[in-house]
Amino acid sequence: MGPIRRWRLIAVGCFLATASCAPRITSIDPVEGAPGTMVNLSMEYLVGWPRVEIGGKIMDWPQLKLLASNPERQTVSGEDLVWIEDKVLQFRVPDLPPGEYAVTIHDDKGPPGQPVYSFLETTAYVMFPPVWPYVFRANRAQAQFKILPRPPSESTGP
Repeated sequence: MGPIRRWRLIAVGCFLATASCAPRITSIDPVEGAPGTMVNLSMEYLVGWPRVEIGGKIMDWPQLKLLASNPERQTVSGEDLVWIEDKVLQFRVPDLPPGEYAVTIHDDKGPPGQPVYSFLETTAYVMFPPVWPYVFRANRAQAQFKILPRPPSESTGP
């Protein structure tokens, strides 16, 4: 095998390892609902500090709830979950007009608004090659969600 072919093989292998560790939504429940509906996103490879973006609105850590997928670990707080375990990310649908929306989960490497922490954490991970697939990867996942009109009893105004 020639050196160019070997480097191509290594590059493809690195890409596949990196892509396979990107955060992934395995299910969304429910797939549609009115503003205020609680949504559960089951996720794999969510290792950072999630943010949810829908319709231009961003929900940060205080507006989200993170649970372990494992029923035996449901009482563990989101901050104490093991970084590689599967999780359920919960959020309430923001007040948006009815329609189809992309829900984007951003998996940030540090707490919101703390770039120094993010830089230091990333630097530390770079020094430990076994976690490289989690560091050098896409940091977002998307799903579709349909926002329904509010029921008439919840509407405001005449």
